[in-house]
Amino acid sequence: MNRAKLNKCVLRIKEGDEQAFAEMYEATRRGVFSYVYSILRNFAVAEEIMQDTYINVKLKISTYKEDTNFTAWLLQIAKNLSYNYLRKSKRETVSDEAVVKAGKSYSIPDEGKPVISAMRKVLGQEELQIVLLHVVSGYKHREIAEFLGKPLGTVTWTYKNAVRKTREYLEKEEK
Repeated sequence: MNRAKLNKCVLRIKEGDEQAFAEMYEATRRGVFSYVYSILRNFAVAEEIMQDTYINVKLKISTYKEDTNFTAWLLQIAKNLSYNYLRKSKRETVSDEAVVKAGKSYSIPDEGKPVISAMRKVLGQEELQIVLLHVVSGYKHREIAEFLGKPLGTVTWTYKNAVRKTREYLEKEEK
């Protein structure tokens, strides 16, 4: 969904149109999930934070300023929730030893996914965000630059560098 359509959709959401909210969700969910996952690196938690993001959008839609970048506003909410989760989880300790002993993990397994595994090993958080937003979510580099508040040249350079680093790592692993 292009920016103009998304802005019209947001106006309808402000008026209480549930169908417009569903359209906006479908148009943005992959990008929001990719962005959150690149921060948290845990599939189940990323899904939860993504849903919390859309709940916050519903609650705060009246504060959104029309004719600004809705996607950037949406990703800012997702970013804030993700970092709040990380801060909170650092303070908490696991008290249920049975869960720890069982070794339950809800993150995406790297097994059978050499590219994901390689990306996790060799890329920094910002590099991973840019690659996931571009490759998985299909955003253009220009859009990613707007979302992240970075110059377009920085985003394209970071993307190309991240792809090169991942390719080199995979080639080295094949030998």
